[in-house]
Amino acid sequence: MTAEGTTSTHRMRPHWLPPDSVIDAVAAGRWWDAIAVDGPLGRLTADHYLRHDGAQGPILCDPGGPVPRVYFLTPLRTADQWRETGSLALGTCCYVALTGTLTSDTLGVHWITPPLCRRPEPLVSPHQLRAALANARAAP
Repeated sequence: MTAEGTTSTHRMRPHWLPPDSVIDAVAAGRWWDAIAVDGPLGRLTADHYLRHDGAQGPILCDPGGPVPRVYFLTPLRTADQWRETGSLALGTCCYVALTGTLTSDTLGVHWITPPLCRRPEPLVSPHQLRAALANARAAP
C-alpha cells in the first residue's frame, strides 16, 4: 500500500521470463497458457488485438520456424476451452521459446508487446483475442 492507501504495482521481471539476451523454452500451463497463430494471420490478429481499448498482455513473434508464429500469453486454463479456427492452444505439457530481451530486436524471437514486469503481470484477454482473431480471419 502507498501512503495514500492505494495498492502499488511492483516492477519485477516475472519468474518465467528468461534472463536478458537468453532464449529459453518455458512451460505453458504453469504461469500462463499460450495461443499460437501462424503466418500472416498471426501478425494480423496481433494488430487487431492491439486496437482494442485497454488491450494488454505479452505477445511474442517467432519468425524463424517453417512458418512465422505469433504467441499470445493468456490466463491459465484458457487452452482447455480454446476452440478457434486458425489457432493452436498451448497449455500443460507444451513449451514456448521466449526471449528475455525486452527491446525491439525483430530479427529473431521478439516481443510484439513485452511483459510489463508488474505484479500481477497482465495477460492477453481471451475474449478480446477471440474477437481479434475473428476480425483477422474476415479481413480481405
